[in-house]
Amino acid sequence: MTAPPQGTMKTFGSILLPLDGSASGAQGIGCAAWLADQLGATLHVLSATPKPLPPAQALEELRVPERQRARVSLHQPAADPPSAVLEAIRAHAVDLVVISARGESARAGDELAGLVGHVARAVIEQSDAPVVLLPPRYREALPWESILVPTSGEAAADEAIVVAVRLAHAIGLKVVVAHCVDHAAEAEAAALSSYADAPHHEYPRRLQEMLDRAVACCSREQCSRVGDVVMCRGEVTQEVIELVRKRRSSLVALGWHGDFATGHAQVVKRLLGALTCPLLMVTAVDRAPFALHVGDTLEARAASGAPRPLSQP
Repeated sequence: MTAPPQGTMKTFGSILLPLDGSASGAQGIGCAAWLADQLGATLHVLSATPKPLPPAQALEELRVPERQRARVSLHQPAADPPSAVLEAIRAHAVDLVVISARGESARAGDELAGLVGHVARAVIEQSDAPVVLLPPRYREALPWESILVPTSGEAAADEAIVVAVRLAHAIGLKVVVAHCVDHAAEAEAAALSSYADAPHHEYPRRLQEMLDRAVACCSREQCSRVGDVVMCRGEVTQEVIELVRKRRSSLVALGWHGDFATGHAQVVKRLLGALTCPLLMVTAVDRAPFALHVGDTLEARAASGAPRPLSQP
């Protein structure tokens, strides 16, 4: 694994790890502690409880290993868990949340109970902070090596690229950007075109345009973490799962609209049920245009410059 760049500004200086004392909730401890070490970040551990315990006892009951306790900043607010987590994100200027999708908070009768508990759901629906979400089948595999970013051209996908690039630069990871083209959409595009192989010509140009606007406020050094841009055709969920397997991705960064009730959330639900690696959930924000150019000397520059052809993986 490539060592993190020296002298890098702390883009992710504050990490929050909510715990409820359950074994499934404690799955995030290793990941959060590793990230805090790599980023030089403050690790906040939160346990919402009406009866706070002495720190040593609380950390013991929360299953935090003794070797990791010295670096932890413990918080035990007397509030309901979702509210406590959301307030902690604001109060401690949290840059990254690490949370297991399921803990003791999973409620029977909820259609999402098998995939995500109500605390994790509240965090990824109501907070703008990026969330490292550990799926029910999560298997810890540290250190991370690469981030896969499926992109659709929407603002949420653009923001996922931004966060992935910054995180990858901070801890020395490779980024793979993948544009998955649904067969039905491709067939429709061909039917509307004046020539049958239009998608073959159009998609590389469209992908370049998507990347051109994807990254704002990222340095050339940060953008150099993008190692590959690939295109795949098929059902999105299956294509992402196959790419994770082929590329041995450590993390999948997903642009998020903030609502499990939308149609786009079906992809998230399927991936939560299938993947064993974490999902980095990123909420879209409004930002100015910027250009990301991919090649041997990948760089970011203002969108007013003339675009260069997209290199092929």
